[in-house]
Amino acid sequence: MALKSGLRHLATRWRVWRHPSIRSVGDGLHIGKGCRFWAALGISIGRQCYIGKEVVIETNASIGDYALIASRVAFVGRHDHGVDRLGVPMRFGPWVGAVDAPESVKAEGVVVEDDVWIGFGAIVLSGVRIGRGAIVAAGAVVTRDVEPYAIVAGSPAKTVSRRHVDPHDRARHERILGKGRFEFSERGYEHWVIEPGVDE
Repeated sequence: MALKSGLRHLATRWRVWRHPSIRSVGDGLHIGKGCRFWAALGISIGRQCYIGKEVVIETNASIGDYALIASRVAFVGRHDHGVDRLGVPMRFGPWVGAVDAPESVKAEGVVVEDDVWIGFGAIVLSGVRIGRGAIVAAGAVVTRDVEPYAIVAGSPAKTVSRRHVDPHDRARHERILGKGRFEFSERGYEHWVIEPGVDE
């Protein structure tokens, strides 16, 4: 068990190292097999995050603490390729990685706040902020901002429900979460540290 968990940890470190677009990572990160990362300006990943298998991030991204990103999720740029030049095939139009790409296009990205769950196969377009505590359903296509604690589904994604609807429950959840201690272990769930804070 210790050998397997050590190898999984090394595999994550290797995946971070081989993708120079990843500029910073927090403790407790897990990255699954087959992921690809590229960004014009960079990708940052918070503490205790899980990124599943075959995830593709091809835009700037800031991922908060405790994010759970399921397998085959994609973050993609909505303005990566110029399509408006007369007489030029789209394949040869300007793209986000070009030296002369507009700064506004280079700077665009995805922001995932803390404690967000993005389900299997969801697609998130650049320019989107997914609010704290939100859930994105499997297969959703997120084209606009998601409010904190909203649950969104569909294409384009729309709010279908909410977590912690009562503002007092939400505030209590955030207090307890903020005072808690949560640590991932590659050895498995039974080795995780799950210590919610005390609500006084």
